[in-house]
Amino acid sequence: MYGFGVLGTEFLGSLLVGYVIARVCGDPARLLLFLVVSYCVAPFFYLIAEVLFPYVSLLQSGTAYIGLFVWSLAISFFIAYFMVGRRKLWAIAVVVLWFLVSLPLMEMRPSFWYEGYDYEDVAEVEPIDAERVFYSQYDLLDDALIPIKPEQPGVTDLFFVGFGSYADQDVFMREVGHIQKAVDAKLGTHERSVTLINNRDTLETVPLASASNLDIVLRHLGRVMNPDEDVLFLYLTSHGSKDHELSVDMWPLGLNDIRPDDVKSMLEDAGIRWRIILVSACYSGGFVEPLKDDHTLIMTAAAYDKTSFGCSNANEYTYFGEALFKEMPDGPYQFVSRFKEAMAAIAEREEQEGLEPSEPQLYVGSEMQYKLEQLERDMGRYSVDRFVRED
Repeated sequence: MYGFGVLGTEFLGSLLVGYVIARVCGDPARLLLFLVVSYCVAPFFYLIAEVLFPYVSLLQSGTAYIGLFVWSLAISFFIAYFMVGRRKLWAIAVVVLWFLVSLPLMEMRPSFWYEGYDYEDVAEVEPIDAERVFYSQYDLLDDALIPIKPEQPGVTDLFFVGFGSYADQDVFMREVGHIQKAVDAKLGTHERSVTLINNRDTLETVPLASASNLDIVLRHLGRVMNPDEDVLFLYLTSHGSKDHELSVDMWPLGLNDIRPDDVKSMLEDAGIRWRIILVSACYSGGFVEPLKDDHTLIMTAAAYDKTSFGCSNANEYTYFGEALFKEMPDGPYQFVSRFKEAMAAIAEREEQEGLEPSEPQLYVGSEMQYKLEQLERDMGRYSVDRFVRED
């Protein structure tokens, strides 16, 4: 249905262009002639689009995209030029109209067929017992929170919470799992880390990444942390909207999306003062202004009006998560310098792949800079049992 809807709309656009040509020439037969000629050429456009559109980053890199555009423009002008009796100005006007009609279709289709939606696969998906899932959260949260060790007086302890909240793509589940292992191994958060994940594969083993569960986890950590000494490391990963909401999806369960103000309220209600907050999502820069204060470090995968990359079902990380955590350095860890290195690596990767820059954001509160130095120093004093080997 999707492909035929696109082609039907395209046919109406072609009728409009053909009608203009017929009116310009005063010959109704030109309408049929234009349709015949243009649809004889169309299969070549479709073939090229089907072959090249999967490599969007290559097209956007410049040369291939410009070449395809110029070639299409030349063919369109050639057709229009002869259709309107070799009148150049009218031919240019027809080509402009033709492209204006086609622009929405370029956004609607990268493919004739709607990719990624298989009705047979959907029919075979096991139904979710919503009541069982919701009632199981009590036990799953207990299993996750009871082992958490409390703070150690006189030491700046780091506590980690990972939140992967979009169930339809496994990359968010994988990313949260990988990052928890990395920070447990490199930053000493073993037995002081919790993950919340939305995915069918973890329904029986990991608490849902819901606003309610996040609030419960943060309140629990607020009770075992020393608000004057300890630091929370909160990693949020999902899809983000232009309205700066983080998608919380576990279909068919109805869960509420999360806004920056929601996160702020949870942290304040939990009494957690020192915060490192990372948000991996499109438009995540919109989280900076509502969450920033003197005691907070915030890093986002994109500016408030930019998209981020890597949300593919086949990926282990988003681009943001990979740059930060895939290969963490051994030895002393310095948060700000490491985050700045990751920002540079992301920018370089996007440039190489011809992507529009996501422009990751980094904000460090005036008091947080000194707290990070204390945290980095104390991590070097952690006992060996605070670190675990990565698998």
